[in-house]
Amino acid sequence: MKEFNLINAPLYGANLIEAGAGTGKTYTIESLFIRLIIEKNFTVDQILVVTFTQAATEELRERIRNKLVKAKEAFAKGESSDGLIDSLCKKYDDHALALDLINRALIDFNEASIFTIHGFCARILSENSFETGTLFDTELVTDQTDLIQEVAEDFWRINLYNAGPEFISYSVKRLKGPEFFSRLLSKQAS
Repeated sequence: MKEFNLINAPLYGANLIEAGAGTGKTYTIESLFIRLIIEKNFTVDQILVVTFTQAATEELRERIRNKLVKAKEAFAKGESSDGLIDSLCKKYDDHALALDLINRALIDFNEASIFTIHGFCARILSENSFETGTLFDTELVTDQTDLIQEVAEDFWRINLYNAGPEFISYSVKRLKGPEFFSRLLSKQAS
């Protein structure tokens, strides 16, 4: 395993970054975002950031925007207390171009694609309904409990309401209602 060099890491291909809690993953993501803006002239809508939770998404959005503001100030002054931004100031002579790119990123920041995995998948399915064969109003479900209960109750109604009295009696005593099927389905879903 090789140590990740944030200032010189290539901005193409794939890089796997493995790190534990509190090791600077968010700092790394916000820094790579700045590098893509300055070094590759990407616009904010050309960069995709995906994370696990809504809270992490909101934190990333706020921290990336704050990093852009710090970078703007740094390129105006020529230095920064942030190590990465200071390195970028020293690495790139054309501060006017960097300021222009950062300003554009700040102006367009509401278009930044920073999502949870769930949110990103929902967006892709919605935007590509024809290609994926999904309905326009498809909803991704993260908690299937209510859906499983509904399926179990439907199964119970369809198969037991019109069954013979002996089978109904046996089912009520042994299965104790649609919850049996709900538990069975829940085991299969996990």
